Amino acid sequence: MILVLKVTCYYLCCIFIASYLSLFERKLIARIQRRIGPSHCGIGGIFQPIADALKLLFKSSPLSGHSQPTIIGICLLFITSLCQLTLIPVFDDLFHFKNGLILIILTQSLMAFSETLIGITSNSRYGVIGGNRAYIQNLGGHLLLMLLVTVMILVSGGTSVLDFVHLQTGISRLIQLIPLAVIFFLSLLMAGNRTPFDFTESESELVGGAYVECGGILFAMIYLSDYLNLLFISALFATLFLHGISIPIPYAIELLIKTIFCIAFVILIRSILPRYKQLQMLKIAWHIAIVLLLLIAFL
Repeated sequence: MILVLKVTCYYLCCIFIASYLSLFERKLIARIQRRIGPSHCGIGGIFQPIADALKLLFKSSPLSGHSQPTIIGICLLFITSLCQLTLIPVFDDLFHFKNGLILIILTQSLMAFSETLIGITSNSRYGVIGGNRAYIQNLGGHLLLMLLVTVMILVSGGTSVLDFVHLQTGISRLIQLIPLAVIFFLSLLMAGNRTPFDFTESESELVGGAYVECGGILFAMIYLSDYLNLLFISALFATLFLHGISIPIPYAIELLIKTIFCIAFVILIRSILPRYKQLQMLKIAWHIAIVLLLLIAFL
């Protein structure tokens, strides 16, 4: 019973943080572009996420006009984006999976399948195009992530997240992991559908992409899943590659600070880089990243 309460509180905290990541992203991009950003709902727009949530929750007939596979895909996307946060070892008595690295591949693959399913079952041509883009993106980002995790398992000699974390024992070891960290961050941007590889949504081209016909509670679930995934990939990178940079504070607070730093960097990339073409994404993944991975694995 106590374990269930701890996990429930953890999920609620993650949902709360993810809901306010939208405000953090809008404020940070507005600051970079010399704008104000949300400012009317509360002091500095502090209640803007609550206002957006209430607006979406009270939309009429959110399930009408959608096929059953679309609704299943949205539910699977939300549940997977939330459950994958348990793969981050935040506390000593929670979330220590023996095969955590393999489960990362599984959860990210389920999210990729969900995005493709939502798009190809859409009643809009824009949604179908977005679903096809999500499918092609799997050949770059998710395949690269699978190969990368395989190399990480070979390097660490174990399939647990903590097995790889324990490698960071000195400055020399951290320097050796820099190429792997760069490739891992790149693969997370591709798999997480973040700029400059946000082909599934492509809001400036496809008016919402695969999610163009989703509204109300369904869009709220998709919107929240996006930020839950952003929280996950940032916390995962901070756990795997920034653990050696220790701060004399409780580990949960330390991980939160590092995660916010990674999120800010991902948002900064969105504000300064244009979207690449899918062919460019595949070339980066296959011609550069995978070649470097093979060199790291065999050398």
